[in-house]
Amino acid sequence: MAVPTLTRITCDNPSPMTLEGTNTYIISTEGASEAVIVDPGPQGHRDHLHAVLDAVGERSVTEILVTHRHRDHTGAAKEFSARTGAPVRGYDADHCLPVQGAVLPLMDGEEIQVAGVSLQVLHTPGHTSDSVCFWIPEAQAEGAEEPGAMLTGDTILGAGTTMLDHPDGTLTDYLETLRLLGGFGGVGMYPAHGPERESVGAVAGHYLKHREERLTQTRELIAEHRARTGEVLDAMALGKLIYGDRAHVPEKVIEQIAASQLAHLQDLGEI
Repeated sequence: MAVPTLTRITCDNPSPMTLEGTNTYIISTEGASEAVIVDPGPQGHRDHLHAVLDAVGERSVTEILVTHRHRDHTGAAKEFSARTGAPVRGYDADHCLPVQGAVLPLMDGEEIQVAGVSLQVLHTPGHTSDSVCFWIPEAQAEGAEEPGAMLTGDTILGAGTTMLDHPDGTLTDYLETLRLLGGFGGVGMYPAHGPERESVGAVAGHYLKHREERLTQTRELIAEHRARTGEVLDAMALGKLIYGDRAHVPEKVIEQIAASQLAHLQDLGEI
């Protein structure tokens, strides 16, 4: 059985949102003649482009896959496609680039074969509506308790927590996604930002606990405000109550986070 190799190359685009930078992954097997590239990275980073292509070497790139639509993942896709001759595929057809024939968006449950290895596509909305993860059952991550590897994109990060791109990404979807990933237990996790982690299930469980605690806090704040004023908190006011004056968190981000919580409670019929 072919043993997958996952090579991580981190782009030099650090920021509070991208952590150390965007991780591009090359998936193949030892001695294989082909490879897949996941998340080629942002546009305009020539050193990253060359580093990835040098790591690919003489192998043929069969597909370029993107975990979601954000530009720090898709910006370089067109140039990578031109250099390798490989099609670009994402869940959203608008971010696919055919080389020949029709656009082929990724489908939930689809299996992609490369160098004798199977990658399964999991639609994992929440961060964005088009977010996907890639499950590689034959992989074995260093230090992981169970075989298998999950490429999580921005759905789960290697450090910190993920912001939902509300209203495109919804908390209702995200909670379901975290429950799904939690079911994969102690398999290795390869995020698009930050270091690898030994257990995707453990990190997903931590994320889920954090989101549920925040929802409990939100319910309490809404109830207190309603008892005092007879009105429902709007997203901006709720965000300020939750986060206070945190200069390192942009006001727009705080409002988006609070808006996703309010929308989820509306979905539940609680407000």
